[in-house]
Amino acid sequence: MRILKVKIITGFRKDQQYTIDSEEAHKAYWLFLNPEKRGIFDNGVALLGSHIQGIEPDYNATMGWNESHVLNGDDWNQINSEGIALDMKKMLKESKDIVKLHNANPDVFLKPRSEIKLLR
Repeated sequence: MRILKVKIITGFRKDQQYTIDSEEAHKAYWLFLNPEKRGIFDNGVALLGSHIQGIEPDYNATMGWNESHVLNGDDWNQINSEGIALDMKKMLKESKDIVKLHNANPDVFLKPRSEIKLLR
């Protein structure tokens, strides 16, 4: 199974986009919803929540493709046939749900996403 990657967008330039592992996607959503907070990701990226403009799938990093590669129809066929798009959608929803459930307890966001329990 591939390790899913998420892109945090802080501006319009390419150097204002940061890739993190899906295990930290909930941290990005928490910072986005708590703009006065600060966070540090495992790869060393440190962000102020108010600087996050967007959070989206990073298919290039997930698939191991160069970040300058522009996805085409064949790429999307591969992403969909391997179930990456569906896995990404589920992971992002779960990350958002973690924030909704645990927003009052910031200590939860020190754990990897896979270790956090959701009420189902």
